[in-house]
Parts: sequence; C-alpha cells; structure tokens
Amino acid sequence: MITQNKFGVYLAYATGEIILVIVGILIALAINEHSNSEKKVELRNSYIIQLNDEADRNLKKLTFLDNEAKQMLKELNTIFKLLLNKEYDNPKLSTKSFFLIVSKKFYPVMITYENLKFSGDLKLFDNLNLRNAISETYETFNPIEKLESSEQQAIEAYYENFLMPKVKFRTMGVSSENYGKDIYFENMVLTRMTTIAQNQEAYTNAIESIERLKKTFTELQNTN
Repeated sequence: MITQNKFGVYLAYATGEIILVIVGILIALAINEHSNSEKKVELRNSYIIQLNDEADRNLKKLTFLDNEAKQMLKELNTIFKLLLNKEYDNPKLSTKSFFLIVSKKFYPVMITYENLKFSGDLKLFDNLNLRNAISETYETFNPIEKLESSEQQAIEAYYENFLMPKVKFRTMGVSSENYGKDIYFENMVLTRMTTIAQNQEAYTNAIESIERLKKTFTELQNTN
C-alpha cells in the first residue's frame, strides 16, 4: 500500500513536471513567435519607407519625362503643320527637325522592389491587394521600356538611312531638294508623334499607379 502511494506521488510529480515543461515550451514559443512577428512588422515598415522613397524618385523622373513629351509633341506638331501647308522653305522646318532625333529614357529605381521579389520578402505584405498593388506599379514600367526601345530603333534608322546621306550630299557640294519634301521625312514626323504620344500615355499610367500606391502606404501607416 505504501509502495503504491509512493508510486502515485511520483507519478503525479512526474506528470506535473511534464506539464510544467510543456507549458514552458509553449510560453517560449509564444514569446518567440511574438518576437518574430514584431521583427517582421519592423522589416515590412522598413520596406515601406524604402518603397516610398523609390516611388518619389520615380515619380519625379516620370513627371519630367511627361512634360518633355508634351513639349516635343508641340514642336513636332509645328513641323507637321508646315508639311501640311507645304511650307518647305520655312526656317522652322529645319530648326525644329532636331526634335526628330531627340529621345529621353526612363531609368527606374527598382532596388527595393527587386530585393523584395528575389528574397521572397514580398510575402511580408500579408494583404494580397497591397502585394499586388506593389507588383502592378512596377510592372507599369515595362511598357515604357518597350516603347523607348522601339523609338530608339526608329531614330537610328532615320539617322543612318536619311539624315547621314543628306549630310554627305552637302559635304560633297551636291545640292539636294529640301528634305521636307521627302516622304521618308514626313513618315518619320508621323512616327515620332505617334511613339511620343504612346510614351506619354505610358508615363501617365505609371504616374497614376505610383500615386495610388503611395496613398495606400499612407493609409496603412495611419491605421498602425
């Protein structure tokens, strides 16, 4: 009977010890989980600050390019009107034709986004809508890159196939007709007007997307 009582005491003691160990482990896990959650929130907030900074810098670049595109369209529209009215001797035709070979390129700042994407830290943004908004904003840069590349090819072809031969003609002392009468020149004017208008539309889409993302970040920080 005494042995049985002692065994019962030992069993109860051992069970209590096991329960205490389990409770201790659970508490430690909870503390660790809480600590990890806080670190994740801190890291996410750090990313938001960096993404906001990138957004501001890209916004500044895109706004500049958008204004430049508007100005270039204005200049090219003047050339188009001169051609339409067959004012080939108008001095503006030669001076403003310079804008046919002028191009601006958008170099987006994407370091933070690339780090998020390739490190897998994008999942820190557990709000799926926010995560998609971040990705979609940076994806608006892709059409700009494609349009700029296509535009650059057109400029290079115009320079090599039309402009340089005209320069060689003048260097050799051979007179040539006003290049404004050349169909290649007219087509180039129309091409540039089209591509620049497309670029401007792409700039506008990217600007609006960045502004929406910044607004989302602001709302998120205000709720925390």
